[in-house]
Amino acid sequence: MSSPELEFTGRRRRRIILAASAGNFAEWYDWGVYGVVATIIATQFFPPGDAVVGLLSTYAVFALGYLARPFGGIVFGRIGDKFGRKRALSLTILVTCGGTAAMGVLPTYAQIGLVAPVLLVICRMAQSMGAGGEYASAISFVYEHSPVGHRARNVAQLVATTFVGIMTGTVLARVASAVMSKEAYNAYGWRILFFVAVPLAAFGFYLRSRVEETPEFEELARVRRETASEASPVRSTLRQQWPAMTVLLVCTASYALISTTITSYLTTFLIDVNGLSTGDAYNATILSNIAVIIATLVMGVVCDRIGLRRTLTIAGVVVAVAAVPVLALAAHGLAGGLIGGFLIGACKGLLAVPALLALSAIFPSAVRVTAGALAYNVAQSLFGGTGPFIGVWLNDTTGSPYGFGVYLAVLALVTVVGSIVGRRVFDRRYSSSRDTLDASGRGGPAAQRMADTA
Repeated sequence: MSSPELEFTGRRRRRIILAASAGNFAEWYDWGVYGVVATIIATQFFPPGDAVVGLLSTYAVFALGYLARPFGGIVFGRIGDKFGRKRALSLTILVTCGGTAAMGVLPTYAQIGLVAPVLLVICRMAQSMGAGGEYASAISFVYEHSPVGHRARNVAQLVATTFVGIMTGTVLARVASAVMSKEAYNAYGWRILFFVAVPLAAFGFYLRSRVEETPEFEELARVRRETASEASPVRSTLRQQWPAMTVLLVCTASYALISTTITSYLTTFLIDVNGLSTGDAYNATILSNIAVIIATLVMGVVCDRIGLRRTLTIAGVVVAVAAVPVLALAAHGLAGGLIGGFLIGACKGLLAVPALLALSAIFPSAVRVTAGALAYNVAQSLFGGTGPFIGVWLNDTTGSPYGFGVYLAVLALVTVVGSIVGRRVFDRRYSSSRDTLDASGRGGPAAQRMADTA
Protein backbone atom coordinates (compact mmCIF):
# COMPACT_ATOMS: atom_id res chain seq x y z
CA MET A 1 0.00 0.00 0.00
CA SER A 2 1.41 3.36 -0.96
CA SER A 3 2.06 6.00 1.65
CA PRO A 4 -0.58 8.63 2.41
CA GLU A 5 2.22 11.21 2.33
CA LEU A 6 2.69 10.40 -1.36
CA GLU A 7 -0.98 10.01 -2.22
CA PHE A 8 -2.57 12.93 -0.43
CA THR A 9 -1.41 15.65 -2.79
CA GLY A 10 -2.82 17.93 -5.43
CA ARG A 11 -6.05 16.96 -7.12
CA ARG A 12 -6.71 13.90 -4.96
CA ARG A 13 -6.29 15.95 -1.79
CA ARG A 14 -8.79 18.54 -3.00
CA ARG A 15 -11.28 15.86 -4.03
CA ILE A 16 -11.17 14.07 -0.68
CA ILE A 17 -11.50 17.23 1.40
CA LEU A 18 -14.28 18.48 -0.88
CA ALA A 19 -16.25 15.24 -0.52
CA ALA A 20 -16.00 15.28 3.26
CA SER A 21 -16.59 19.02 3.44
CA ALA A 22 -19.60 19.14 1.11
CA GLY A 23 -21.57 16.75 3.27
CA ASN A 24 -20.30 18.41 6.41
CA PHE A 25 -21.47 21.77 5.07
CA ALA A 26 -24.94 20.42 4.29
CA GLU A 27 -25.39 18.77 7.67
CA TRP A 28 -24.28 21.73 9.75
CA TYR A 29 -26.17 24.27 7.69
CA ASP A 30 -29.25 23.14 9.60
CA TRP A 31 -27.77 23.93 12.99
CA GLY A 32 -27.14 27.51 11.93
CA VAL A 33 -30.67 27.88 10.57
CA TYR A 34 -32.33 26.48 13.68
CA GLY A 35 -30.39 28.87 15.91
CA VAL A 36 -31.16 32.04 13.97
CA VAL A 37 -34.90 31.28 13.63
CA ALA A 38 -35.28 30.07 17.22
CA THR A 39 -37.35 33.11 18.19
CA ILE A 40 -39.76 32.38 15.30
CA ILE A 41 -39.96 28.67 16.13
CA ALA A 42 -40.87 29.65 19.70
CA THR A 43 -43.98 31.45 18.42
CA GLN A 44 -44.90 28.87 15.75
CA PHE A 45 -44.67 25.59 17.66
CA PHE A 46 -45.53 26.46 21.26
CA PRO A 47 -48.54 28.00 23.04
CA PRO A 48 -48.71 31.81 22.89
CA GLY A 49 -48.15 33.78 26.06
CA ASP A 50 -44.83 34.04 27.92
CA ALA A 51 -42.03 34.73 25.41
CA VAL A 52 -39.34 33.38 27.75
CA VAL A 53 -41.25 30.12 28.24
CA GLY A 54 -41.62 29.75 24.48
CA LEU A 55 -37.92 30.35 23.93
CA LEU A 56 -36.99 27.95 26.72
CA SER A 57 -39.26 25.36 25.11
CA THR A 58 -37.53 25.87 21.76
CA TYR A 59 -34.13 25.27 23.32
CA ALA A 60 -35.49 22.35 25.36
CA VAL A 61 -36.34 20.72 22.01
CA PHE A 62 -32.80 21.57 20.92
CA ALA A 63 -31.45 19.82 24.02
CA LEU A 64 -33.72 16.79 23.57
CA GLY A 65 -32.41 16.41 20.04
CA TYR A 66 -28.92 16.13 21.44
CA LEU A 67 -29.94 12.99 23.33
CA ALA A 68 -29.94 11.20 19.98
CA ARG A 69 -26.35 12.16 19.23
CA PRO A 70 -24.65 9.45 21.34
CA PHE A 71 -27.01 6.87 19.81
CA GLY A 72 -26.13 8.17 16.33
CA GLY A 73 -22.46 8.00 17.29
CA ILE A 74 -22.82 4.33 18.24
CA VAL A 75 -24.82 3.36 15.14
CA PHE A 76 -22.78 5.24 12.54
CA GLY A 77 -19.53 4.72 14.44
CA ARG A 78 -20.12 0.99 14.23
CA ILE A 79 -20.81 1.30 10.50
CA GLY A 80 -17.69 3.42 10.01
CA ASP A 81 -15.43 1.04 11.93
CA LYS A 82 -16.88 -2.15 10.41
CA PHE A 83 -17.82 -1.22 6.84
CA GLY A 84 -15.75 1.90 6.22
CA ARG A 85 -15.70 5.65 6.77
CA LYS A 86 -17.11 6.25 3.28
CA ARG A 87 -20.29 4.25 3.89
CA ALA A 88 -20.95 5.96 7.20
CA LEU A 89 -20.56 9.38 5.60
CA SER A 90 -23.02 8.52 2.82
CA LEU A 91 -25.68 7.52 5.36
CA THR A 92 -25.27 10.36 7.87
CA ILE A 93 -25.94 13.04 5.29
CA LEU A 94 -29.24 11.42 4.24
CA VAL A 95 -30.51 11.09 7.81
CA THR A 96 -29.57 14.58 8.92
CA CYS A 97 -30.72 16.47 5.85
CA GLY A 98 -33.95 14.46 5.75
CA GLY A 99 -34.80 15.71 9.24
CA THR A 100 -33.87 19.25 8.23
CA ALA A 101 -36.10 19.31 5.15
CA ALA A 102 -39.00 17.80 7.11
CA MET A 103 -38.94 20.77 9.48
CA GLY A 104 -39.89 22.99 6.54
CA VAL A 105 -43.28 21.28 6.17
CA LEU A 106 -44.26 20.85 9.81
CA PRO A 107 -47.68 22.26 10.78
CA THR A 108 -47.71 24.85 13.57
CA TYR A 109 -49.19 24.80 17.07
CA ALA A 110 -52.10 26.89 15.84
CA GLN A 111 -52.91 24.18 13.30
CA ILE A 112 -52.50 20.91 15.22
CA GLY A 113 -51.83 21.88 18.83
CA LEU A 114 -49.40 19.88 20.96
CA VAL A 115 -48.64 17.47 18.11
CA ALA A 116 -46.59 20.26 16.51
CA PRO A 117 -43.81 20.33 19.15
CA VAL A 118 -43.81 16.51 19.19
CA LEU A 119 -43.10 16.41 15.45
CA LEU A 120 -40.47 19.10 15.95
CA VAL A 121 -38.72 16.90 18.50
CA ILE A 122 -38.77 13.93 16.10
CA CYS A 123 -37.17 16.00 13.32
CA ARG A 124 -34.52 17.35 15.68
CA MET A 125 -33.69 13.86 16.91
CA ALA A 126 -33.26 12.63 13.33
CA GLN A 127 -30.93 15.54 12.61
CA SER A 128 -29.01 14.92 15.81
CA MET A 129 -28.65 11.21 15.17
CA GLY A 130 -27.08 11.85 11.76
CA ALA A 131 -24.88 14.60 13.13
CA GLY A 132 -23.80 12.24 15.91
CA GLY A 133 -22.06 10.04 13.37
CA GLU A 134 -21.03 12.77 10.94
CA TYR A 135 -18.18 14.55 12.68
CA ALA A 136 -16.24 11.52 13.84
CA SER A 137 -16.65 9.81 10.45
CA ALA A 138 -15.67 12.88 8.42
CA ILE A 139 -12.72 13.76 10.63
CA SER A 140 -11.45 10.17 10.59
CA PHE A 141 -11.82 10.13 6.80
CA VAL A 142 -9.65 13.22 6.33
CA TYR A 143 -7.29 12.31 9.18
CA GLU A 144 -6.52 8.88 7.74
CA HIS A 145 -6.00 10.25 4.25
CA SER A 146 -3.52 12.90 5.49
CA PRO A 147 0.25 12.80 6.01
CA VAL A 148 1.22 13.03 9.68
CA GLY A 149 2.68 16.54 9.49
CA HIS A 150 -0.45 18.00 7.85
CA ARG A 151 -3.27 16.27 9.69
CA ALA A 152 -4.31 19.23 11.83
CA ARG A 153 -4.44 21.71 8.98
CA ASN A 154 -6.37 19.29 6.74
CA VAL A 155 -8.86 18.60 9.52
CA ALA A 156 -9.02 22.37 10.11
CA GLN A 157 -10.13 22.87 6.52
CA LEU A 158 -12.88 20.31 7.03
CA VAL A 159 -13.95 21.93 10.29
CA ALA A 160 -13.96 25.37 8.67
CA THR A 161 -16.59 24.16 6.19
CA THR A 162 -18.78 23.31 9.18
CA PHE A 163 -18.71 26.94 10.20
CA VAL A 164 -19.20 28.07 6.61
CA GLY A 165 -22.35 25.93 6.55
CA ILE A 166 -23.53 27.41 9.83
CA MET A 167 -22.76 30.93 8.62
CA THR A 168 -24.58 30.27 5.35
CA GLY A 169 -27.73 29.53 7.32
CA THR A 170 -27.36 32.89 9.05
CA VAL A 171 -26.63 34.72 5.79
CA LEU A 172 -29.67 33.24 4.05
CA ALA A 173 -31.83 34.10 7.05
CA ARG A 174 -30.50 37.66 6.88
CA VAL A 175 -31.25 37.92 3.16
CA ALA A 176 -34.72 36.40 3.48
CA SER A 177 -35.66 38.68 6.36
CA ALA A 178 -34.43 41.69 4.37
CA VAL A 179 -36.27 40.98 1.09
CA MET A 180 -39.52 39.77 2.68
CA SER A 181 -41.91 41.61 4.93
CA LYS A 182 -41.71 40.68 8.60
CA GLU A 183 -45.17 39.10 8.42
CA ALA A 184 -44.29 36.98 5.37
CA TYR A 185 -40.93 35.90 6.80
CA ASN A 186 -42.47 34.87 10.12
CA ALA A 187 -45.37 33.11 8.39
CA TYR A 188 -43.54 31.03 5.76
CA GLY A 189 -40.20 32.57 4.77
CA TRP A 190 -38.31 30.73 7.49
CA ARG A 191 -39.47 27.40 6.02
CA ILE A 192 -37.58 28.05 2.77
CA LEU A 193 -34.33 27.98 4.74
CA PHE A 194 -34.93 24.35 5.71
CA PHE A 195 -35.84 23.27 2.16
CA VAL A 196 -32.32 24.25 1.01
CA ALA A 197 -31.12 21.05 2.72
CA VAL A 198 -32.52 18.93 -0.12
CA PRO A 199 -30.16 20.02 -2.95
CA LEU A 200 -27.28 20.25 -0.48
CA ALA A 201 -27.84 16.63 0.57
CA ALA A 202 -28.00 15.42 -3.04
CA PHE A 203 -24.74 17.16 -3.92
CA GLY A 204 -22.93 15.95 -0.80
CA PHE A 205 -24.11 12.36 -1.24
CA TYR A 206 -22.97 12.35 -4.88
CA LEU A 207 -19.47 13.55 -3.98
CA ARG A 208 -19.08 11.13 -1.09
CA SER A 209 -20.16 8.15 -3.18
CA ARG A 210 -17.37 8.81 -5.69
CA VAL A 211 -14.31 8.97 -3.41
CA GLU A 212 -12.19 6.03 -2.31
CA GLU A 213 -11.96 4.55 1.16
CA THR A 214 -9.05 5.59 3.40
CA PRO A 215 -5.80 3.59 3.03
CA GLU A 216 -5.74 3.02 6.80
CA PHE A 217 -9.19 1.42 6.85
CA GLU A 218 -8.36 -0.71 3.80
CA GLU A 219 -5.28 -1.99 5.64
CA LEU A 220 -7.38 -2.58 8.75
CA ALA A 221 -9.90 -4.60 6.73
CA ARG A 222 -7.09 -6.66 5.19
CA VAL A 223 -5.62 -7.45 8.61
CA ARG A 224 -9.04 -8.46 9.90
CA ARG A 225 -9.39 -10.91 7.03
CA GLU A 226 -5.92 -12.37 7.63
CA THR A 227 -6.40 -12.77 11.38
CA ALA A 228 -10.10 -13.73 11.22
CA SER A 229 -10.85 -10.77 13.48
CA GLU A 230 -14.15 -8.96 13.66
CA ALA A 231 -14.85 -5.30 14.18
CA SER A 232 -14.92 -4.52 17.91
CA PRO A 233 -18.37 -4.25 19.45
CA VAL A 234 -19.32 -1.24 21.56
CA ARG A 235 -18.79 -3.19 24.79
CA SER A 236 -15.20 -3.98 23.82
CA THR A 237 -14.62 -0.39 22.79
CA LEU A 238 -15.86 0.87 26.15
CA ARG A 239 -13.77 -1.65 28.06
CA GLN A 240 -10.54 -0.93 26.20
CA GLN A 241 -10.88 2.79 25.48
CA TRP A 242 -12.74 4.23 28.48
CA PRO A 243 -9.70 6.20 29.82
CA ALA A 244 -9.18 7.96 26.48
CA MET A 245 -12.94 8.45 26.03
CA THR A 246 -13.16 10.03 29.48
CA VAL A 247 -10.30 12.40 28.68
CA LEU A 248 -11.94 13.38 25.39
CA LEU A 249 -15.31 14.00 27.08
CA VAL A 250 -13.72 16.24 29.74
CA CYS A 251 -11.51 18.13 27.32
CA THR A 252 -14.27 18.85 24.80
CA ALA A 253 -16.85 20.05 27.35
CA SER A 254 -15.96 23.72 26.83
CA TYR A 255 -15.95 23.35 23.06
CA ALA A 256 -19.36 21.67 23.21
CA LEU A 257 -20.72 24.65 25.09
CA ILE A 258 -19.05 27.40 23.07
CA SER A 259 -19.99 25.73 19.78
CA THR A 260 -23.69 26.01 20.59
CA THR A 261 -23.16 29.49 22.01
CA ILE A 262 -22.19 30.70 18.54
CA THR A 263 -24.36 28.37 16.50
CA SER A 264 -27.69 28.45 18.25
CA TYR A 265 -27.63 31.00 21.06
CA LEU A 266 -25.64 34.10 20.07
CA THR A 267 -28.36 35.56 17.85
CA THR A 268 -30.95 35.12 20.61
CA PHE A 269 -28.51 36.57 23.17
CA LEU A 270 -27.93 39.68 21.05
CA ILE A 271 -31.66 40.22 20.54
CA ASP A 272 -32.93 39.48 24.05
CA VAL A 273 -30.01 40.66 26.21
CA ASN A 274 -28.39 43.36 24.08
CA GLY A 275 -31.62 44.57 22.50
CA LEU A 276 -30.31 44.57 18.93
CA SER A 277 -32.68 44.36 15.99
CA THR A 278 -32.95 41.02 14.19
CA GLY A 279 -30.91 42.36 11.26
CA ASP A 280 -28.10 43.71 13.47
CA ALA A 281 -28.03 40.47 15.48
CA TYR A 282 -27.70 38.48 12.24
CA ASN A 283 -24.85 40.74 11.12
CA ALA A 284 -23.01 40.23 14.42
CA THR A 285 -23.52 36.47 14.21
CA ILE A 286 -22.17 36.42 10.65
CA LEU A 287 -19.10 38.38 11.79
CA SER A 288 -18.66 35.92 14.64
CA ASN A 289 -18.68 32.99 12.24
CA ILE A 290 -16.09 34.71 10.04
CA ALA A 291 -13.86 34.94 13.12
CA VAL A 292 -14.43 31.23 13.81
CA ILE A 293 -13.34 30.29 10.28
CA ILE A 294 -10.19 32.45 10.38
CA ALA A 295 -9.15 31.20 13.82
CA THR A 296 -9.80 27.58 12.84
CA LEU A 297 -7.55 27.73 9.76
CA VAL A 298 -4.79 29.45 11.74
CA MET A 299 -4.98 26.93 14.58
CA GLY A 300 -4.66 24.04 12.13
CA VAL A 301 -1.17 25.25 11.22
CA VAL A 302 -0.32 25.97 14.86
CA CYS A 303 -1.48 22.52 15.98
CA ASP A 304 0.71 20.77 13.39
CA ARG A 305 3.69 22.72 14.69
CA ILE A 306 3.34 22.57 18.49
CA GLY A 307 1.19 19.46 18.99
CA LEU A 308 -2.38 18.63 19.89
CA ARG A 309 -2.16 18.73 23.68
CA ARG A 310 -0.30 22.03 23.88
CA THR A 311 -2.72 23.64 21.46
CA LEU A 312 -5.70 22.45 23.49
CA THR A 313 -4.18 23.71 26.76
CA ILE A 314 -3.42 27.17 25.35
CA ALA A 315 -6.89 27.46 23.80
CA GLY A 316 -8.54 26.50 27.09
CA VAL A 317 -6.58 29.14 29.02
CA VAL A 318 -7.51 31.88 26.53
CA VAL A 319 -11.21 31.02 26.64
CA ALA A 320 -11.23 30.82 30.44
CA VAL A 321 -9.78 34.34 30.67
CA ALA A 322 -11.87 35.87 27.87
CA ALA A 323 -15.33 34.31 28.39
CA VAL A 324 -16.83 36.74 30.91
CA PRO A 325 -15.49 40.06 29.53
CA VAL A 326 -16.24 39.11 25.92
CA LEU A 327 -19.88 38.15 26.61
CA ALA A 328 -20.28 41.26 28.78
CA LEU A 329 -19.01 43.37 25.88
CA ALA A 330 -21.38 41.63 23.46
CA ALA A 331 -24.30 42.65 25.69
CA HIS A 332 -23.81 46.39 25.22
CA GLY A 333 -24.80 48.19 22.03
CA LEU A 334 -24.20 47.55 18.37
CA ALA A 335 -20.43 48.07 18.54
CA GLY A 336 -20.20 45.81 21.58
CA GLY A 337 -22.30 43.18 19.86
CA LEU A 338 -20.12 43.22 16.75
CA ILE A 339 -16.77 43.23 18.59
CA GLY A 340 -17.88 40.82 21.30
CA GLY A 341 -19.38 38.50 18.71
CA PHE A 342 -16.15 38.52 16.72
CA LEU A 343 -14.05 37.76 19.82
CA ILE A 344 -16.26 34.92 21.09
CA GLY A 345 -16.15 33.49 17.57
CA ALA A 346 -12.34 33.60 17.65
CA CYS A 347 -12.42 31.75 20.98
CA LYS A 348 -14.52 29.01 19.40
CA GLY A 349 -12.04 28.70 16.53
CA LEU A 350 -9.15 28.33 19.00
CA LEU A 351 -10.81 25.34 20.66
CA ALA A 352 -12.28 23.76 17.53
CA VAL A 353 -9.18 22.24 15.90
CA PRO A 354 -7.58 20.54 18.93
CA ALA A 355 -10.93 19.40 20.33
CA LEU A 356 -12.09 17.85 17.05
CA LEU A 357 -8.70 16.51 15.96
CA ALA A 358 -8.63 14.56 19.24
CA LEU A 359 -11.64 12.53 18.04
CA SER A 360 -9.30 10.65 15.73
CA ALA A 361 -5.82 11.27 17.11
CA ILE A 362 -6.18 9.56 20.49
CA PHE A 363 -7.93 6.37 19.35
CA PRO A 364 -6.71 3.35 17.36
CA SER A 365 -8.17 2.97 13.88
CA ALA A 366 -10.08 -0.23 14.72
CA VAL A 367 -12.45 1.70 17.01
CA ARG A 368 -11.65 5.27 16.02
CA VAL A 369 -15.07 6.34 14.79
CA THR A 370 -17.08 4.53 17.48
CA ALA A 371 -14.97 5.67 20.44
CA GLY A 372 -14.51 9.22 19.18
CA ALA A 373 -18.15 9.69 18.21
CA LEU A 374 -19.53 8.26 21.44
CA ALA A 375 -17.32 10.30 23.80
CA TYR A 376 -17.68 13.51 21.80
CA ASN A 377 -21.44 13.21 21.50
CA VAL A 378 -21.92 12.52 25.19
CA ALA A 379 -20.05 15.79 25.82
CA GLN A 380 -22.23 17.51 23.24
CA SER A 381 -25.39 16.15 24.88
CA LEU A 382 -24.35 17.13 28.40
CA PHE A 383 -22.87 20.55 27.67
CA GLY A 384 -23.71 21.54 24.10
CA GLY A 385 -27.36 20.58 23.89
CA THR A 386 -28.15 22.22 27.22
CA GLY A 387 -26.05 25.34 26.52
CA PRO A 388 -28.72 27.59 24.95
CA PHE A 389 -31.31 26.53 27.55
CA ILE A 390 -28.91 27.28 30.40
CA GLY A 391 -27.91 30.55 28.74
CA VAL A 392 -31.51 31.78 28.54
CA TRP A 393 -32.22 30.59 32.08
CA LEU A 394 -29.10 32.18 33.59
CA ASN A 395 -29.67 35.50 31.87
CA ASP A 396 -33.33 35.55 32.87
CA THR A 397 -32.48 34.60 36.46
CA THR A 398 -29.52 36.93 37.01
CA GLY A 399 -30.57 39.74 34.69
CA SER A 400 -27.04 39.84 33.24
CA PRO A 401 -24.80 37.89 30.84
CA TYR A 402 -22.20 37.19 33.51
CA GLY A 403 -23.63 33.92 34.81
CA PHE A 404 -23.35 32.21 31.44
CA GLY A 405 -19.87 33.69 30.93
CA VAL A 406 -18.72 32.23 34.25
CA TYR A 407 -20.15 28.85 33.25
CA LEU A 408 -18.14 28.90 30.02
CA ALA A 409 -14.98 30.00 31.85
CA VAL A 410 -15.28 27.13 34.34
CA LEU A 411 -15.63 24.55 31.57
CA ALA A 412 -12.61 26.05 29.78
CA LEU A 413 -10.59 25.53 32.96
CA VAL A 414 -11.83 21.93 33.03
CA THR A 415 -10.43 21.55 29.52
CA VAL A 416 -7.04 22.83 30.67
CA VAL A 417 -6.95 20.46 33.65
CA GLY A 418 -8.09 17.55 31.48
CA SER A 419 -5.36 18.16 28.90
CA ILE A 420 -2.73 18.17 31.65
CA VAL A 421 -4.01 15.18 33.62
CA GLY A 422 -4.64 13.22 30.42
CA ARG A 423 -1.18 13.81 29.03
CA ARG A 424 -0.44 10.12 28.45
CA VAL A 425 -3.59 9.78 26.34
CA PHE A 426 -2.60 12.67 24.06
CA ASP A 427 1.06 11.65 23.81
CA ARG A 428 0.54 8.38 22.02
CA ARG A 429 -0.24 6.95 18.62
CA TYR A 430 -0.57 3.51 17.14
CA SER A 431 2.04 2.37 14.64
CA SER A 432 -0.01 0.03 12.44
CA SER A 433 -3.40 -1.51 11.82
CA ARG A 434 -2.23 -4.73 13.47
CA ASP A 435 -1.38 -2.76 16.59
CA THR A 436 -4.78 -1.11 16.64
CA LEU A 437 -6.48 -4.50 16.58
CA ASP A 438 -4.60 -5.43 19.71
CA ALA A 439 -5.47 -2.09 21.31
CA SER A 440 -9.14 -2.80 20.75
CA GLY A 441 -8.90 -6.26 22.24
CA ARG A 442 -8.94 -8.27 19.00
CA GLY A 443 -5.50 -9.77 18.69
CA GLY A 444 -2.26 -8.68 17.00
CA PRO A 445 1.01 -7.41 18.48
CA ALA A 446 1.04 -4.92 21.31
CA ALA A 447 0.44 -1.33 20.34
CA GLN A 448 3.57 0.74 20.14
CA ARG A 449 3.14 4.07 21.83
CA MET A 450 5.26 7.12 21.16
CA ALA A 451 5.10 10.91 21.24
CA ASP A 452 2.40 12.16 18.90
CA THR A 453 2.85 15.71 17.68
CA ALA A 454 -0.11 15.49 15.33
